[in-house]
Amino acid sequence: MLSRRIEGLNERCAVAYEDISITLPVRPNDLDSFGHVNYAAFLEYMEAGRWAWLSHHFRRQNPGKILPVVARLEINYLREARLEPLQVLTQLEAAAESPYHVYFRQLVIVERDGRALSATEARVKMAFMHSLTRSLSTVQAFIEENQD
Repeated sequence: MLSRRIEGLNERCAVAYEDISITLPVRPNDLDSFGHVNYAAFLEYMEAGRWAWLSHHFRRQNPGKILPVVARLEINYLREARLEPLQVLTQLEAAAESPYHVYFRQLVIVERDGRALSATEARVKMAFMHSLTRSLSTVQAFIEENQD
């Protein structure tokens, strides 16, 4: 597994974060009339991948007041997926443009003839919001609040 760091954090928060991969089943209601996974279902799979990534790296039993939210999502649909297990790979991008955002790269992978192929690839910009004040918070504040 690869790991990446978020630049610009204090020493306590500047740890390496591993890539996380989960396997999800395709539900029959995820399919369109052609028997392909509907485009919107891919967004749900990626959300599950991000939550798995967050749960792996941070305590999520009692979430704090600073919460991650999707600020932007760019997705490329590369090939069809059918009623089959899918792998969702979630990677933190190493570079940060701002102390208020992080970016994830996510792939939804299908297996064809023994080969792993990307069905979708996405870049997701995450912001961090304070749940009470509804104001933007820093990545570092989120990490400090959720570290064990």
